[in-house]
Amino acid sequence: MSFKDASKVWNVVSAMLQAEQPRARNRARINAVFNGNPPFTDDEARDNNIQTNVNFLEGTRIIHAARQQFTNAFLKPQNYFAVALDYGPRDKRNQWGNIITKNINRAMKKSSRYINVLESQFAATVLHGIGPVTWLRDRDWCPSARGTEDVLVPSNTYTSMENLTHFAIYTSFTAADLIRMTRGGEVDSGWNMRMVNELLAYMANIEATTMQTNTWNQQYFPEKVEEDFKENTGYWGSDAVPVVRCCDFYFLDTTGDNPTWRRRIVVDQYNSGAWAVNTANEFLYDAGDRSYGSDIYHLMHTQFADGCVVPPFRWHSVRSLGYLLYAVCHLQNRLRCKFTDSVFEQMLWLFRNVADGDMERMEKIDLFHMGVIPEGLSWVPQSERHVVDYTMLSGAMAMHRQIMAESSAAYTQDVNDGTSKELTATEVMARVNNANALMGSMLTRAYTQQTFQYREIARRFCEIDHPDCVKFREKCETEGVDPSVWRHIADWDIQPERVMGSGNKMLEIAQADRLMNIRPLLAPDAQAEVVHMYVEANTDDPLLANRLAPVDNVPVSPAVERATLAWGTLIDGQNVVLATQINRKDYVQQLLTMLGQAIGRIEREQGGMPTMERVLGLANVIQHIQEQIQIIASDPGNAQIVKVYMDGIGQASNYIKGYVQRLQEQAAAQAEAGAAGNGMDAETAAKIQSMIITAQSKAQIAAANAEQKRVQKQVAFEQDQQRKNASTIAEAQRKGAMTRADIAAMDLKTQADILNQ
Repeated sequence: MSFKDASKVWNVVSAMLQAEQPRARNRARINAVFNGNPPFTDDEARDNNIQTNVNFLEGTRIIHAARQQFTNAFLKPQNYFAVALDYGPRDKRNQWGNIITKNINRAMKKSSRYINVLESQFAATVLHGIGPVTWLRDRDWCPSARGTEDVLVPSNTYTSMENLTHFAIYTSFTAADLIRMTRGGEVDSGWNMRMVNELLAYMANIEATTMQTNTWNQQYFPEKVEEDFKENTGYWGSDAVPVVRCCDFYFLDTTGDNPTWRRRIVVDQYNSGAWAVNTANEFLYDAGDRSYGSDIYHLMHTQFADGCVVPPFRWHSVRSLGYLLYAVCHLQNRLRCKFTDSVFEQMLWLFRNVADGDMERMEKIDLFHMGVIPEGLSWVPQSERHVVDYTMLSGAMAMHRQIMAESSAAYTQDVNDGTSKELTATEVMARVNNANALMGSMLTRAYTQQTFQYREIARRFCEIDHPDCVKFREKCETEGVDPSVWRHIADWDIQPERVMGSGNKMLEIAQADRLMNIRPLLAPDAQAEVVHMYVEANTDDPLLANRLAPVDNVPVSPAVERATLAWGTLIDGQNVVLATQINRKDYVQQLLTMLGQAIGRIEREQGGMPTMERVLGLANVIQHIQEQIQIIASDPGNAQIVKVYMDGIGQASNYIKGYVQRLQEQAAAQAEAGAAGNGMDAETAAKIQSMIITAQSKAQIAAANAEQKRVQKQVAFEQDQQRKNASTIAEAQRKGAMTRADIAAMDLKTQADILNQ
């Protein structure tokens, strides 16, 4: 399809607009409820004498909470995404990937426009289930957010967009927009300047003479009418500038060997400007054979909510939270309005059988405590008045709240389910786990879809001449990234950075607490990161977390530095002597990490067949680590971390045993073939096996010794306490006897003195 005829393009667009009308009306109803419109129309309120007609905004608060959870999940992480390279020297890939990740996210985080794009995209996803963004400009990395109603796609289009061959973006241009795009040094030759100038003259005439209200066609755009009503409180626009409404049309050209997307712009024929200017048979913009990309993601990206039921999932079958909550929120608002009217009615004073002549007298009655009702007036007692069944009403409202909570469970967990019972700790934990599962599933889908958007943004940062993109590439190259990386964007692995707790504060704090419990078992760098996440989760202040627990440029501890230096000596088969005051936990953790990395390289790069010298060196490292574990195990409080270290030593020893066995088999095969190889003789193999057995034995002995020392310390402590207690009792008894003897002597002396007198 080439779509060279403007009238045919408009016919296709017009057909999509016609098909969109019932969908647009449904979305407008949903927008009205969550915008806060009252549940009864003016006619309904007047005909049914309804005094209270307000929207209590329960649904609006749920939508806001759900949108906030999305926003937290994507905006709160330090980076939008991380880049891992599958191109370039192996020893440089990780470094280059970190540099690219840092600089590209720095540019994106500084863009307030992109933050607004994400917020708008997820707001549309939460409310209607479809959140589109588009790149209409070739020279900009940042997409533009689009309303769900502005993206026109054919019916039966799959959410995968694999069968999408054409679509349109409904947009509008002010006179300033047209001037900016068609005036200046580099004007796109695709613009129809005759039509542009006529439209500019038409809009200038409207602005100068009539100040025409910028109204929308109610039939085709009920959503925009609803938003204009909300924005302007029904008074549309004496200050609204005139615009020309257009359809930015894209289609997949399959006439060549390589299918590519092309672009045309036609003026909306329902627009008033189209009647004054001949726009029916010409394009406002025609890009000709210019390619706008071979992939739909070069032009548009869409977030879809998981609101489809019948597969294969279709674009126009997607629904979201607005659809799920519309009916119950509408009914809840009606019930609350009628309930409020009933409350007011119960506060009224009602009289019966008031004669016409007594009406004036009744109005002058001053009712007060202990007062008397005049003759002729009869009070209507409470027992004779209509009373609403509040039990039934409360049950209905509770049922509605429960439905709201169940419908929004995958988006937010802050909705009252209609019950007021106090939950046990087990019930609270069950709810937390259930919420984590629901939110995790929903966000996994969102993160997966967002990856395609991030890939397109990364591609544009590598290829286009936007100032942000040029600065990004210059910064990366200054820090050592090879410029050839920009031509290999296909070899980039882009992964969105996820947030703890799936954007939910309660879950975030719970997960941070769990990580803090296992922090002592992690590597030093990982421990610093856990502390950082814990501080940020409890303060919601990233700057404070960076000051209190920085993760970038974490100072290397002396123990880690010493372990790094000791590795070369140990791998050569030599011994290492350590100072007594060194932090042996950090030292052992670093050596275990390096040991695991060394074994990993052997498995990946050498096929699990190291040299004899390397095996001897690794065995010496294991033996040295075990000596340090034995010292750590002397403290009973280190029993848990000692077990973790012993497990690591055991796994490494199993790998060494496998290497020894394979080298022996290789040596035997070479001997049988008469080849002179680097085989391992029996003496060397026995030496390595002895070192491994010694290391494992020391591990067991260390643990046993630690337990034995603990028991010995406990027994010695108890015996010492018993000795001290016996000594204390004996001393008390001795002092008591001496005191009693002194008292008796004093008594005898006193009696003698009395007798002498």
